Amino acid sequence: MSQGDDAILINGRFLMQPVTGVQRVARELVSEMDRMVGAGETPHRIALACEPDADVSTLGLRHIEVERRGGASGHLWEQLVLPRMVGGRRLLCLGNTAPLASALAGQRVAVMIHDVSYLSLPQAYSLRYRWAHRALLPVLLRRADPIFTVSVTERERLKRLNGPAGKRIVAIQNGGWSHDRVERGAPGTHDGERERMVLYVGSLSRRKNVERVIAVAQRLAREDGVRTVLVGASNEILAPIRASVAPDVTHMLEFVGQVPCLEALAGYYRRASCLLFPSLYEASPLPPVEAMSLGCPVVASAIPSMTERCGTAALYCDPLDSEDILAAVRRVLGDPALAQSLRAQGFARAEGFSWREQARRILQVMTAS
Repeated sequence: MSQGDDAILINGRFLMQPVTGVQRVARELVSEMDRMVGAGETPHRIALACEPDADVSTLGLRHIEVERRGGASGHLWEQLVLPRMVGGRRLLCLGNTAPLASALAGQRVAVMIHDVSYLSLPQAYSLRYRWAHRALLPVLLRRADPIFTVSVTERERLKRLNGPAGKRIVAIQNGGWSHDRVERGAPGTHDGERERMVLYVGSLSRRKNVERVIAVAQRLAREDGVRTVLVGASNEILAPIRASVAPDVTHMLEFVGQVPCLEALAGYYRRASCLLFPSLYEASPLPPVEAMSLGCPVVASAIPSMTERCGTAALYCDPLDSEDILAAVRRVLGDPALAQSLRAQGFARAEGFSWREQARRILQVMTAS
């Protein structure tokens, strides 16, 4: 690939990480950018840099060139190997981090900072993770251009950390469901076709408020006979949660771990009576919009980023009040008219979120900057 102002190299470190929200966003955007290149919708020549054993098969790339180089792995690969691959191209980093050497040496680095939750909720993360991101963030806020984030709420938070960086920070909401891979809506979009089951999708993290989710789930099991399915897992960057399940309701709480297959994940959304998502901190969360796309009513936390994302298409609760969370879930389960209203509003809301549009806007901003 020749190099120049229209050439972009994407940081593929996300391919070697567990697939949570950040990695899912990067995967969706790279796939959409590949389609845009093939359709002639962007002037950019785009390549993806990754480690030799990175699996790119799930991205379905046909037009973006994959460049592999070894010599290190993980964080060290990003910091030591990746800068030597950039050449005269612009580097696009979609996963919160970027190589310090590139930023400090004046290489043109664009970065997506999804959120800075480790500053507001340090207790949810490992000490090593907090240290690494605290060291990197000031450099990125000073040097990266442009800086992408995924909501106006998060953009304002970043501006408060570094006011002069504000003019370089661009907020673009995440996409929603991958309609080209899993059909939205059917089957199972009507109350009668759904199980009396509450669904949680997200990391088993204090940030996600999963300890209260588990407490509410036990109340629902014991007092209402309602089952809860929890999709997600913990990982090394997260602090352990402090929650246990009482023996009498163990059979009513199902922990299924990560579900990377979108068709399998869609099955849970289609069967659930509601999604419970009372997170303490979000920027542009995927599960509420995914649920809306598949006809699953949403109960979500009343925080600014969530209302920005979900509008009037969710029933909101106080994430710090287990009784309020429980009451909101019971309202959805016990009121078919409310559930149907949320379902209808959810379908309309989800239509406004597109991975293609997010990818298009990112490349458009990079063209203009």
